[in-house]
Amino acid sequence: MEDFWKRAKTFAEEAAKKSQSITTSTKIADLVAETAKKSKELALEASKKADEIKTAALKQADQIPIKSITDIIPPQLSSLSSIATSSSSSSDLTISDSELRKFGVTDDLKEFVRGLTSSTFQNFPIQDEAETSDVPTTTSNVRKDLTEWQERHATLVLATVKAISKLRYELCPRVMKERKFWKIYFTLVSTHVAP
Repeated sequence: MEDFWKRAKTFAEEAAKKSQSITTSTKIADLVAETAKKSKELALEASKKADEIKTAALKQADQIPIKSITDIIPPQLSSLSSIATSSSSSSDLTISDSELRKFGVTDDLKEFVRGLTSSTFQNFPIQDEAETSDVPTTTSNVRKDLTEWQERHATLVLATVKAISKLRYELCPRVMKERKFWKIYFTLVSTHVAP
């Protein structure tokens, strides 16, 4: 990356020198065209380099081992501890099948949720609402403006489907508010669950 900046600096210095020696309008037009072309090339190269860095960072992030849910959620947000195993290994997550069914977290739903992408949420046709900042979050870090059923469903989905948890992390709050994320989520899964 440092090499890239050195090349850009050298190019700028050469352009400055050339501009001092130019006297005709034809030469100026040529210099402007050449400068624009070179600037576009440098911008394209910088963009490609940024994409490479992003890809490498995502690959490295995917390789970070997560041993249990407690590695992700700090102790003060431990309402999910009721779904974590009480055994000393705690590397597995124990959630009863009956609870999953009760809250609509079926294999069909999990498969559907794994197919959701950030563009699915970003391109979803929904009006932005004024965010009410006084709406608290629960200890599981799920917004309290959801119904009790939605709150528990969201907690279970976040604990059992890594893809939606990762997606939520990518989108909230940088791209969209938490409230909008869950509104879109429950709209999308409405055909897969019936509260």
